[in-house]
Parts: sequence; structure tokens; C-alpha cells
Amino acid sequence: MKLSEKDIANIESFGELNGKPVKLIRCKGGFNIVMGTRPGEKEESCLTAGSHAGICRFNMQKQFKKSYAPAMMKSSTYNDSAVVENHSHFLSDDLRKSGHEIHSIHSGDQISFHISKCGLKIADVDTYIQGDVLVFPSLKAPKVFARGLAGAATEKADILNLSKLKIEG
Repeated sequence: MKLSEKDIANIESFGELNGKPVKLIRCKGGFNIVMGTRPGEKEESCLTAGSHAGICRFNMQKQFKKSYAPAMMKSSTYNDSAVVENHSHFLSDDLRKSGHEIHSIHSGDQISFHISKCGLKIADVDTYIQGDVLVFPSLKAPKVFARGLAGAATEKADILNLSKLKIEG
């Protein structure tokens, strides 16, 4: 895949891998690419990619474990304290085999469920916590993901000891 300057929104520090810098490339369409030097290699290459910087961080930590140290991010679009969890096991076998994933990104009282295919965002479902309730202001996701999203939301609510799910819209 070749990128030109017109495809890139910005490039920022994303941490270090074995003491070498790692960069996050944010593309104008919302795709994020993490570039750096893999252990034992000399050339920079793509380390991971995803629809959200939090998902990229999750994948970097999973793939490189203790050799990756994330940068402290101070932007409104990325919060280093965000908790990212993979809920793809709730998708059907066919959806998972075709590259679909569901991740939750939890920061403060906000939880966003990202549905992607091969790292490209298909839908975002934003929720918030109100007391002991996980509230969905609206539910704008393709129906084929309803079962997976319901499982992901139920699992997230259980992890957080929330007693109810509520859909407002």
C-alpha cells in the first residue's frame, strides 16, 4: 500500500519498540497505521493498523508485550488510559473469518464499540455509563452485527458490574 502526503492527516509519536521510536500515521479517511522497526530488522515497516488509535495500541501491546512502551498521548481523539477489549468472539464464524472485529474502547464514563473489517471502520456505537446502566443514545449499526454487539455490550456491562442496558433512541 502506498500513501501520498494528501492521504495523511498527521503523524505523531506512538511510543517506543525496543528503544526505537514508533509513529502513528493518521490517514484522512480515519485509518491508523503504526510504523516502526521490528526487533531484529533494520528497515521501518507497518507494525499494525486499525480504525482507532486505541485498537492499534491494544494490538501493539498484545503483539510486542514488554518490548513496546506506549507514548503518553494528550489529544482528545486518543486517550492513553483508554481500556480496549476485543469482543469479536461474539461474531458469527463467517463474520470473523471475513476479517470482522468488535472492540470496546472505555475511557471514563464513555464506551465506544468499534466494528471493523480488516482494520477499516464499519460502524461506531457510542455509549455512556449513567449510574449502574450502560446507555445507548442510539443504535446505528448494520443489523448483521446486532447479535455480536449485544454480546459485546452485555460482556462489557458484566465486567463493569453494571446492572442494566438501556437504548434511548
